[in-house]
Amino acid sequence: MRIPENTIEEIRNTANVLDIISGYVQLRKRGKNFIGLCPFHQEKTPSFTVSEDKQIFNCFGCGVGGNVFKFLMEYKNVSFVEAVQEVAEAVGIKINYDKDTYSEEQSIQEAYFDINVSAAKYFSNNLLNSEDGEIARSYFKKRNIKVQTQKQFGLGYARPEWENLLFYLQENKTDLDKALELGLIDKRDDGGYYDKLRGRIIFPIFSPNGRVIAFGGRILEEAKVAKYLNSPESIIYSKRRSLYGLFHSKDEIRSINKAILVEGYMDLISLFQHGIKNVVASSGTSLTDEQAQLLSRFTKNIIVLFDADDAGQKAALRSIEILLKQDFDVRVVLLPDKEDPDSFINTYGKEKFDEKINHAPNFLEFQTDQFAKMGMFENPEKQTEAIRELVRTVALVDDELKRSIHIKSISKKFNLREKLIETELEKYFKQLREKEQRTSISNIIITGERGRTAQKNDELYSASNNFEKVLIKLMFEGNKDIIEIICDNYPPEQFSNATLQKLAGLVCRSCMNNVISPSAIVEQIEDENVKKFVLSLAIDTDVISKKWNDYSHSGKIELDMLQYTQDIIKNHKMKQVESMIKENNRRIEESNDEDEILKLLKFNDELYEEKMMLSQNGKSQIE
Repeated sequence: MRIPENTIEEIRNTANVLDIISGYVQLRKRGKNFIGLCPFHQEKTPSFTVSEDKQIFNCFGCGVGGNVFKFLMEYKNVSFVEAVQEVAEAVGIKINYDKDTYSEEQSIQEAYFDINVSAAKYFSNNLLNSEDGEIARSYFKKRNIKVQTQKQFGLGYARPEWENLLFYLQENKTDLDKALELGLIDKRDDGGYYDKLRGRIIFPIFSPNGRVIAFGGRILEEAKVAKYLNSPESIIYSKRRSLYGLFHSKDEIRSINKAILVEGYMDLISLFQHGIKNVVASSGTSLTDEQAQLLSRFTKNIIVLFDADDAGQKAALRSIEILLKQDFDVRVVLLPDKEDPDSFINTYGKEKFDEKINHAPNFLEFQTDQFAKMGMFENPEKQTEAIRELVRTVALVDDELKRSIHIKSISKKFNLREKLIETELEKYFKQLREKEQRTSISNIIITGERGRTAQKNDELYSASNNFEKVLIKLMFEGNKDIIEIICDNYPPEQFSNATLQKLAGLVCRSCMNNVISPSAIVEQIEDENVKKFVLSLAIDTDVISKKWNDYSHSGKIELDMLQYTQDIIKNHKMKQVESMIKENNRRIEESNDEDEILKLLKFNDELYEEKMMLSQNGKSQIE
């Protein structure tokens, strides 16, 4: 079932992007726009901007931007269709699905979801009902995973034969190229296909909204293959932005305002089955910034619970740094040697586990303990290095009061003057500032290099394109009269920059079809880099010509904006004429060819006439 394009348009036009985003981000008014801290990356100074007039948003820090649907897709990690459905519900529009009418974007995403759902049913049926699934059922029985839990998490089994899933997909008329992209099958040298996840127990990975976006497979019998095999990245799955179990645990995490972070699938499933339902897993990899950002939407309190081995503890240390940067209150559980969350809960039970959780030390105590185990406090040189490392970790804490308390803790722990620790902290902050300055200078140099090669590389951000960028910005004001003035007086073919020329052409064609909404036009841009550029330009409040602010922010009547558009085009043409006259005069002075001089003088007469005609239209308001 698909959503008709006209329904999507109705939903987009009815919804107010400011109302939707305000439910997730605290915004305050600044000029014509609204700003707030970006929900997609960690920042201290607001760079996330929402334009209610244009119905778009953009973050000038990380570059994420788009319309109301794009915001929900990014914020909730959901598909386009799910975002449309949520907005429709919010604005009270009932969707009448159409089997025949659908957009390419809807079609592709839903096709991938459909394939994953079909595969998940196949794997689950193998586990629960097939004779061959006995080996997997025995495995889960040995691991104390109940049938009810298996169903709850959609667990499954992939048979060891080479083409069982392939035959199933073919019987269901599945697009095998898409199944290949999803990592369900692989390609033989002769061009045929075979099952990728053979002889493995299967863990479906769900989006926060409960869609099957990927699979993890664990080998059952010893073989010279990878123990775990996971789905590759696809248009519906990003490993860096997905947390296993979040769909099942998000309500509990919100309810008690605390999350437990574990490494693996079985760790999470075992804890969940024992009633520990505020748990998520990083799927066996180190925690990423994107995963931390996703989790921060549900809580800022986290307990890191990784395996007791060296690899697990190193992963815990890396996770602490990421979580502190995202302003989490971090505690760490230290399990006994050779124990992981799965084995511990099954051996000692929930009561002992809760005791561990309730007495979890903070990140500083954990890191100190790890340094002690490494022998870092056995001589002055190593101890100095360890203390400096602890100070660097504390520096990641943004809350000044919390940071001060941690400094006192280090001072007391090592019997050092508090002022000395504060000095070390300030030294580290100074190093960070100097590093940022060096990076900033490097960026300026790089930007300069880009400017010098802008014409060759069609660089959008080159200053040489400033006038054309002003026109594009005006075209994304959502004003039909302004668009028509530009299309008539400075048509797309006159744009010297190829990319800006395509943008101008897109807007002019859209206007001819009575589509002038910036939100709708932006959605038609296919190149993501160009889309980011347009969103940034459309919302940018910087003055990009001398009187831009006077017209765009002073509350002048709409007629002034129209006059402004006419003025900058006329002014640009005037400067072009003057430049050509100046160049002709230079050539006249240097030439000894009388015929060439006569031609240049005649050309100048024509240019002076054109200049006079431009002047007669009134004095330009833009210098």
